[in-house]
Amino acid sequence: MPVSGRVNDMAKSGRGRSLLLGALLALGVGTLAGCEAANESVNHAMTDVYQQTALMDNVDHLSPWVAPQKGTVFQFLPFSGVPVNTADAIYKNIRAHATENGITLALRLDEPATYRVRTLISAVGTTNTSIFVFIGEIYDVQGKRVYRFTGQEYGPAPNGDQWSGIDADTERHLGERILADVKAWATRAM
Repeated sequence: MPVSGRVNDMAKSGRGRSLLLGALLALGVGTLAGCEAANESVNHAMTDVYQQTALMDNVDHLSPWVAPQKGTVFQFLPFSGVPVNTADAIYKNIRAHATENGITLALRLDEPATYRVRTLISAVGTTNTSIFVFIGEIYDVQGKRVYRFTGQEYGPAPNGDQWSGIDADTERHLGERILADVKAWATRAM
């Protein structure tokens, strides 16, 4: 499907509409000189987001695993679509603030957990700003997806590739946003 078709499909969903609108407004698409270059950059980045989201949509189940003996424990799987050093920084922020948010984490991938969280983060960048779009999914002990959340965070203008626009503040905000979404779901679900 061409990018314009995927953008139209995204625009039909409420959450997708706000993500797309936020990305387009932040980039100034349609209002500034040089819109074609910005539009091409957004189309390219959105193609990446859609391809990665389609891969996530094909997986409604992860393999089952062992639940902890007591309490609710969340295990964050390695982030998809993110450079390793950026993923490490985001996870360190999640880990640093989990306890104060009432979230118990499994600190290793082989530890038992009640829920696993799988997150995809994609970067969109132009000369003016960077936008980091995330999609997270929570899976239960049986490996069934029980919740999906999405969001975005803005960062400084990139210098070269789109990930160069991420800084320590943006990594911290991404970690806080992801953790807040997990906490919001856990509060409703428990």
